[in-house]
Amino acid sequence: MLRTVRVNPQTSTKDLQHDLAADGVTVHRSTIQRTLHKEMLYERVMQTKPFLRPHHKQSRLRDDREEIQYEKGPRGRVRKVLDILDCKGEEEARIFMSVTQDLKEPILKHADQPPKQKTEYQKLIAKHKSVLKRRSESMLYYNTRHGEKIPFSEHYVNLLIVKGHHSLEIKRHELLTFGQQRISLQQRATEQRLIKPAQLFSNETGTLPTKKILVTGVAGIGKTVLVQKILCDFSNGKEHQSFDFIIHLTFRDLNLVSKPVSLRELILRKNGHLSKHLDTITENDTKLLIILDGFDEFKHYKGCEVDVFVTELDEEGEVVEILSSLMLGELLPGASVLVTSRPMAVGHIPVGSIDSFVIITGFSTIEIRDFFQRFYQDEVLASKMFDIVAANELMLTLCYIPAFCLIVCSILKENNCLATASPRTMTDIYVQYLLALIKSHTQNRVESLASLASDSSGVEHQEHLQKILLRLGRLAHQKLMNQETLFYSSDDDIVKCALVSAFLDKTSVQEPGCTEDVYSFTHLTIQEFFAALYSSMEDARLSETLSSGTEYSIQSLPGNLDLFTRFLSGLLSERNQVLLSRTTGFRPQEDKMKSFRTRLMSDTQALCENGAYILTHLHCVLEQQDVLLMQELKLQHLRVNLSDVTLSTMDYNAVKHFLNEIQLTISELDLTGTNVTAEALRELKPYLLRCEKLWLGENTLDMEAIKVVAEVVQASDTLTELGLGWTDIGDEELFLLTEAIKVKNILRELWMEGNRVSFAGLSSLSALTPSPLKRVVAIWNNINDDEGVQLNNLCSGQCFSVSFTDDSMWEEWAKWVLQRCEVSSSEKLVTFLHKVCDISICSLKCSWAKTFYLSLTHLIRTRIEQCLEEDVQRKLQKFEDILTL
Repeated sequence: MLRTVRVNPQTSTKDLQHDLAADGVTVHRSTIQRTLHKEMLYERVMQTKPFLRPHHKQSRLRDDREEIQYEKGPRGRVRKVLDILDCKGEEEARIFMSVTQDLKEPILKHADQPPKQKTEYQKLIAKHKSVLKRRSESMLYYNTRHGEKIPFSEHYVNLLIVKGHHSLEIKRHELLTFGQQRISLQQRATEQRLIKPAQLFSNETGTLPTKKILVTGVAGIGKTVLVQKILCDFSNGKEHQSFDFIIHLTFRDLNLVSKPVSLRELILRKNGHLSKHLDTITENDTKLLIILDGFDEFKHYKGCEVDVFVTELDEEGEVVEILSSLMLGELLPGASVLVTSRPMAVGHIPVGSIDSFVIITGFSTIEIRDFFQRFYQDEVLASKMFDIVAANELMLTLCYIPAFCLIVCSILKENNCLATASPRTMTDIYVQYLLALIKSHTQNRVESLASLASDSSGVEHQEHLQKILLRLGRLAHQKLMNQETLFYSSDDDIVKCALVSAFLDKTSVQEPGCTEDVYSFTHLTIQEFFAALYSSMEDARLSETLSSGTEYSIQSLPGNLDLFTRFLSGLLSERNQVLLSRTTGFRPQEDKMKSFRTRLMSDTQALCENGAYILTHLHCVLEQQDVLLMQELKLQHLRVNLSDVTLSTMDYNAVKHFLNEIQLTISELDLTGTNVTAEALRELKPYLLRCEKLWLGENTLDMEAIKVVAEVVQASDTLTELGLGWTDIGDEELFLLTEAIKVKNILRELWMEGNRVSFAGLSSLSALTPSPLKRVVAIWNNINDDEGVQLNNLCSGQCFSVSFTDDSMWEEWAKWVLQRCEVSSSEKLVTFLHKVCDISICSLKCSWAKTFYLSLTHLIRTRIEQCLEEDVQRKLQKFEDILTL
């Protein structure tokens, strides 16, 4: 009886009496009531008159509707509906489900139907494709003559595109537990593979659709060319036909918008032909792709983590709010979005909304040959020029970047050979490119250098050339420091000079009531080169041109100026100062050369001693190409930290050049999170053999990579500590390493946290403990605490750590991490904090953890006070809030 009442509370005592009578039991209703009362169950008479009158219900519905409409974005409104239903009860929820089910059929039928006035809609699609075809059918080469058109389809060379990006996946799971990080790492091992441009939006997993894509790659690697490929294929009906419309927006253009606008205005700035039907297009947003090209060129790229969203097509907001709303799906939630960016700006993208990460790796040797053939349109000449480049290892290496490949071809085309000794650095190539275009645009022309200047009365041609180059450099420098890439002709009349036109592109932008001519450098790297040319050759102190007061430091320059810094180092080298003096008449800047070299060496010395991030400095050292300069380093320790940046071929060249010149034992080499491969490890093997400590964590290392590591362990006379955390290794890989350790018997510490290692794999190491292996760290593996105790029973000491029980060991780890944080720049500190501010560690009650996080909090507060960049301050503040919870 009690069970019946609890299952169905609306049961009456009369119903219970009838049920009992049916079973042959006669009971009075008062007896049933007394029994129920003992269990605190009371019968009540149902209210026949409703508590709420119709006008009461209407008032409440109106309040609910206003609450829902107040929420920002479709997802926020859905969440509010569910919250309201949760308070209403089961009956209202059933009514809601019934109504939505009735609405579902007509909606699906409507979705299957073509838009109204289908013929007109199809005509609009055809017109839009014709516009895109006209815009994308020509390849824009940097030295293309005015009016010269080079067909894109005939000159496009395949780019190597890889799906998956290690450091971004970690960023996507920031502040989550290491266990979740491990799961994402294992998934990443199967996702990283070559794909074709047509496969960018394909979904092979069959789970969620691929709607938001982030394409990254170093400067000049071909991100914009990939975008042009997509537009060209779409407009010609070859690929991406699942979309009806592709809207192409560049961040260069968006930089010109200085007031609140709507998405409608942004789209129609260059797509006026869509004005009458834009509502229809956006209503069917699942058939719409929006491309946002050049995020790193956006002057507000550091402020994209906004709290205010735009949700409607005509709702006005700041450009950064509109773009963030698009990427996060608050605006046009059904639309697909593709964003391109250099890696240095990726940390500012709200990557939580990204479905797929793609990296462009450039050309292989086959593609370089193909590029030469298409560029020269002459098989014999192309082969001759390729042989010249192949004879120079550096030039061939640089040619894996399409933009550099084009510049090399342009140099060879103008000179039919190399102007001076073979280029040895990236700056050398750009200097030769500059000289080749100067020669091309001033030789055999009616217009001479003298006539290019306004004050040309009797002044030497070289002086005019210097003035023109410095004015162009000043413009490039000013815009670069302000993170601007587009400028109006009124900004500097130098844009009207014929020679300057070789380095600038002109485009027309529709502004309210008028059309404006807007200029940009033909490529961002060209702007960075000219900005460095100005800083190096202008008669002013470096501290003035670098806007850093009386002192300057390479390490303190923002990450977006890395390439500028490399060019600056190359231009302040003795060989390029002599070359520019001889060819253009610039006076050698000996004081600047000495000042820069002194600063570079002192900074490099400090970074090698304290283990801070050093890659930019290694590139600057490479650009100097001075053996005597390297002899000025008096190192006690050589610690090389390259962590948390996906290393390119050029990066490896800089590292190898430096380590070739410094023949010391490497105290510590940190390749954590660099996306290092088996091939790269094999190239670095001679240097790995010199390491005492080697950190390879947060890289997906397959069996081939582990074989290289095993070879190093087996042959090295110095390696005592090895880090392989979060590398997705299992027992099979560990068995291979175990055999390698037995050869030299000198490895003392092996860190393997966050992998797939089990008790069986770790047991193979027990014979090597406690000598030589004094410490094996295997937390977050396929092993429990009891198995950890068994492992330690197999050896004479507590060598295996599978949890946070060894306070002394973790206290040492905390000191190492804190020291690394102290020597890092604020930008690098933010990257590092994503790893160490882990929730599972923060919750530890042990004394070392409390001390560690108190020290870390104090460091963060100090950096917040010192930091001048608002976005970095905001991120540091977020970490302080987490640590002080």
